[in-house]
Amino acid sequence: MTTRQILFFLTLARHGSFTKAADELFMTQPGLSYAIKQLEAELDVPLFNRNDKGVTLTRFGETFMPYAESIMSQVKAAADAVAEQKAPLVGKVNITYIVTFTVDIIPNMLRDFYSDERHNRIDIQLTAVQTTAEVIEQLKSGKADVCLSYSRPENTESVRISEQELVLALPHNHPLAERGEVSLRDIDGEPMAFCLSGSQLYKQTMKMFEHDRLSPNIRFCTHDCSAMIAYASLGIGLSIVPHSAVSQNDSVSICHIDNPYRLRDIYISRLQNNNLSHTAQYFFRFCKERYSSRL
Repeated sequence: MTTRQILFFLTLARHGSFTKAADELFMTQPGLSYAIKQLEAELDVPLFNRNDKGVTLTRFGETFMPYAESIMSQVKAAADAVAEQKAPLVGKVNITYIVTFTVDIIPNMLRDFYSDERHNRIDIQLTAVQTTAEVIEQLKSGKADVCLSYSRPENTESVRISEQELVLALPHNHPLAERGEVSLRDIDGEPMAFCLSGSQLYKQTMKMFEHDRLSPNIRFCTHDCSAMIAYASLGIGLSIVPHSAVSQNDSVSICHIDNPYRLRDIYISRLQNNNLSHTAQYFFRFCKERYSSRL
């Protein structure tokens, strides 16, 4: 059995006519008929019912059909993969991401990607936004080829590539400042600076409080983690923020939080059935293969 025979089978099944199938394949009708008979002889079953109006699949042909389609799909995928390897690595990739990834996720990703000299002609354009909703809008509008966020947007291929820890930021003179780890019960009732309602950080922080069956005493809400950290440094309100957003900030003390929701996943996503450039596809596959296997 050859891929050529399988192609003949699929073409004949689609047209239901030896004449039309032979025309598409640029071959004679007797030649196509002989090739199909050879395939049937090898399988030792009839694949087509033949009559004056054309051909239809037998029950054996219907069974064979999905396997034949799968084989040809794999053959095409293999050929495309080889062609991509031959193509020069050059072009542009537009990436939109949550601004808190600027400290660690994005620099590490760029370092890993450009450590391969073959990637030096690929231009990565970065756009930082505040919310997951903005990330998704950029991706769906086509402004971003790929995006990094805390969720798996609908109608995307999304791969978990990392995770981010949420920590408690508090002033240096706070009684808990020297503690390496705290529970939310330790700060129950204290004023908090929260991210705006509806944001992913707000939802994740509320999950933490709900898990411990507590209600936060929210004094301020803002969309900016920097503002939350500033409030914490002044003793106006404790804040729960990404560790990466506060790790280099000397104005506050940091405590890890004993709570299962302190970690949140980070995903890289691309739209399904989107005609990405070869370069953007390559970058997405690079991140998928490099980071998902580490988790």
